[in-house]
Amino acid sequence: MTAPDWGYVAERAAAWLYPRRCPFCDALLGPDAVQGTFCSSCKEEEERLSHRPPRLPDTEHHFYALHSALAAYYYADAVREAILLCKRGYHPWYARELADRMAVRIWGAAPAPGPGMRPKNELLLDMPLYHCIVPVPPHQPMPGVPGLPMLLARRLGILWKIPVETPLYVVRGTQAQKELDRAGRMQNARKAYACRTDADLGGKRVLLVDDIITTGATVSACALALLKAGAVDVTAAAIAADEELPKEKRTSTENEK
Repeated sequence: MTAPDWGYVAERAAAWLYPRRCPFCDALLGPDAVQGTFCSSCKEEEERLSHRPPRLPDTEHHFYALHSALAAYYYADAVREAILLCKRGYHPWYARELADRMAVRIWGAAPAPGPGMRPKNELLLDMPLYHCIVPVPPHQPMPGVPGLPMLLARRLGILWKIPVETPLYVVRGTQAQKELDRAGRMQNARKAYACRTDADLGGKRVLLVDDIITTGATVSACALALLKAGAVDVTAAAIAADEELPKEKRTSTENEK
């Protein structure tokens, strides 16, 4: 007899007591929720901002040390607002639905049948692509508050039954990436991250999780640190990529500019 998944039971109970909300507009999710994670009113917007294919082009970013980089959406409009609300700490609960959208959009998971339920990908469970999930550490952490990459990593770890590890840390004396231009980000990031000396990454394939991939400087620098610590392969994944929206995905107002 299979033991009950008490974590999932607790999730379902919590969803009943505290109904889930659409990460794109904050509406309560009811039985008509699309794929269990966002409201029907946001269906067109969610589709418009989806990044297809999820693999990010080298022409838009500067990657090194990475096997590949993936994102579910473009960093714009409703997706941008959802991420910012998570990062500022006002709506951290959006992280669950955003991680679930990553699972569906990036890895082709079967969508959740309803709010508070889990998407599934039996192939990933049977043949894991990664040995562990590592979140990008925040440059300026808030005491007692997990960063958005950590919240995403925890949820993906639950979905794929993969351990979440935290070997990365920010080297003191380096600037926050958001304070720098593109060239400054690349130079600053190369020395901004390192792995703890006790990190056990030997021979592991790592999924590196961040919220936004902009230039690629942060995820590349983190990947380099992970490889130096013994990892054999690093793939980066994020909710969104900061790229110019393709013409067909722009609103009529944006196309007029």
